[in-house]
Amino acid sequence: MPVLYSLFAVLVAAALILLLLRPGVARPMTVWGLAALLPVLAALSASLAAQGRAARVLDAAPVQGTAVTITTAGRTYSVTLDAQDAACLERALRLKARVILDVPPVKVPVQPGTRVSGTLPDRAAVEAQSIRGTLACPRLRAQRQ
Repeated sequence: MPVLYSLFAVLVAAALILLLLRPGVARPMTVWGLAALLPVLAALSASLAAQGRAARVLDAAPVQGTAVTITTAGRTYSVTLDAQDAACLERALRLKARVILDVPPVKVPVQPGTRVSGTLPDRAAVEAQSIRGTLACPRLRAQRQ
């Protein structure tokens, strides 16, 4: 599907160039319409291509739950995370966010300098979840500074 939109964008660009090379052939609204259509087609093509790549990444390596040990602020927490929480924790660590991970019975403060022992999902899988719109982090809360 992205190839189809890319091909259509190329055809619209070619039509626009043809009309611009021969002044007076087309009406101004036609030229304006073609010029306005180009960025929309480019955005659609890029978006669909990113969705496709994200789907392939998630098919190749689905995100799974894991047991990790989190060391932060001089304390150590051993928690078992489901797939969503593990992905959210990886993203929070990568972005150096100040959040609280609420995994009953504990609330773990996550901040820059927090260390995690154990396996978290790789960055590509977490970004793919974000692109697909499947990454939800209800157990992460912003930390007051």
